[in-house]
Amino acid sequence: MWIRTQDGKTVIEDLEVPSSKEIRGYETPTIPIEGVIFRTSQPEVAMGFHNAPRRQIVVPLQGEVEIETGDGDSRVISAGMALLADDVNGQGHKSKFSPNDAVTLFLLLPDDLDPTEWRTDIKV
Repeated sequence: MWIRTQDGKTVIEDLEVPSSKEIRGYETPTIPIEGVIFRTSQPEVAMGFHNAPRRQIVVPLQGEVEIETGDGDSRVISAGMALLADDVNGQGHKSKFSPNDAVTLFLLLPDDLDPTEWRTDIKV
């Protein structure tokens, strides 16, 4: 899933990183990252509208995060799923991390990464 800014508002779009079958299962090509953040012992927290602090892939390892846009579109990302948070400007989104003691992995992305090739609704 991808949250991004379109016309000043945050929108949610489905993405699927291409993968190929390997001996150990399906594997994506290498995705460049600039850093990793682990957030542990995270309290249950609901955040009002805010922008992503940077381009990042958010991966709940334990617990879940609910994302809501200004138009009321809402999705839940559970442990093992991934969210590309790319709305670093504009209206932003709401987030709710739960339950207490959630664990989240953040993969910090370079500015030049182009996720449009991962779109499921439009082939570029």
